[in-house]
Amino acid sequence: MRIVENWKLGFWSKSITSHTFSPLVLPNSTCQKLTCPFQADPYILPSPPSERERERERERESCINYSSKRGQMRKLAPLLVLLLLVHCLATAASTRFICKATGPAAKCRSLIGFRPAIATTYDGVASLFQAPLPSLLGANNLASSTGPIEAGSTVLVPVRCRCDNGTGWSDNAPLYTVQDGDVGLWNITVARFSNLTTYQEIAELNKLPDANKILVGQRLWIPLPCSCDEVDGKEVVHLAHVVKPNTSVESIAAEFDTDASTLLQLNGMADPKSLQAYQVLDVPLNACSSSILNKSEDYGLRLAKDSYDVTAGGCVTCSCSATTYQLSCFQSRSEGNSSQLCRTATCGANLFVGNTTSTSGCEVHKCSYTGFTNSSPLLVMAAITTDRTNCTDGGSNGGLGLGSGFKWSAVVAVFLHMMWSSFH
Repeated sequence: MRIVENWKLGFWSKSITSHTFSPLVLPNSTCQKLTCPFQADPYILPSPPSERERERERERESCINYSSKRGQMRKLAPLLVLLLLVHCLATAASTRFICKATGPAAKCRSLIGFRPAIATTYDGVASLFQAPLPSLLGANNLASSTGPIEAGSTVLVPVRCRCDNGTGWSDNAPLYTVQDGDVGLWNITVARFSNLTTYQEIAELNKLPDANKILVGQRLWIPLPCSCDEVDGKEVVHLAHVVKPNTSVESIAAEFDTDASTLLQLNGMADPKSLQAYQVLDVPLNACSSSILNKSEDYGLRLAKDSYDVTAGGCVTCSCSATTYQLSCFQSRSEGNSSQLCRTATCGANLFVGNTTSTSGCEVHKCSYTGFTNSSPLLVMAAITTDRTNCTDGGSNGGLGLGSGFKWSAVVAVFLHMMWSSFH
């Protein structure tokens, strides 16, 4: 065996040491040239690996199995080739995010930064992650799903996060059906889900004894990393970000409006130089404050700036603006699910959810959406709240889950029934 060192593939290069490429067996000469099975460029392969390197090779047993498939690799998109090479050559690292939240706060809406290896569509991404298409479009601040998604571009995917035993995972979703051609779990990890998890974690959480033995048609939970924890005492939207080559902790912090020290602490990193390409990083995004009660079915609906989501059975749309960083919810104008119509929700007579009721000095009184219960008929909750963002004293939040600048002027939860009507 030989160690692949200082190799290049297409538009990306990286110096790789202490890694073996098991399908390649060379003569005993000190240095040989070989044509890589993925590309015609010659590669220089020096001395034999150590025992530690052989151990790493055994841990990557599933990658070895792919040697018989390398002829098919030549036909795949360059980005997919790169991802598979990185996955086979690099030592697998856990993607687990710390999440110590308990009780109702242990469930929330989180984001995944998905970079498809081949061109796809928003409908295709929604199907892969089992995410509602309106929520997927809202996370990317799009009005419609027109146009393809280019390979390598980033799509923000909303996931329902659940925290348990100090770790956050997507809540038993997505469920992936093994396809013909999936060569072990590592292929699913890289080719399908772009390194957002590891094959070891898929095997562990699905209780699979052998990561290489999966069956076509088998259903697997793909555990995606997430968190619901506050950061520096504030609610945030946790983003699972796959690190791009040639980026740094500082550049990532600047891109997502946070600071390097927060990223290092959140991800348990002592040295920013330890950042690796394709590492999954927990990035906290500023979230809009919300008036949604902890007894609501959509409690934990956290939105980052310039995004929206559709909730309450499709009948309420909430958005987040960087101007106020306070969740703004309105009655949806369109129908909800295909079997229902959205009945207008009000706070008393002619006061619709999202409407301003009155203004008094610096205070603005609103009919605010506070959640829903999944009963039949659907029960939507609302209450009069006071926005004191423009007040010089900064206002008070009243301790009911509202962010800075809000207080309850009346703890009046007006329960609004939304009747379900069938189309005929």
